[in-house]
Amino acid sequence: MTKTELIAELTNICIRQAEIIKAQAYVLEQFGAQVREEEALAAQNRLREMGCWED
Repeated sequence: MTKTELIAELTNICIRQAEIIKAQAYVLEQFGAQVREEEALAAQNRLREMGCWED
């Protein structure tokens, strides 16, 4: 394998890793949004139980 081929292969590896990282970031953001929604719902439920929240 020539130096040029090696650099090309390493570049491709970096590109694939970047794609994986972007996909992971997207999934983590979706998970974070879900957690925030669940926390807001839990807070509303606690306020309802205390009589401080009406729909």
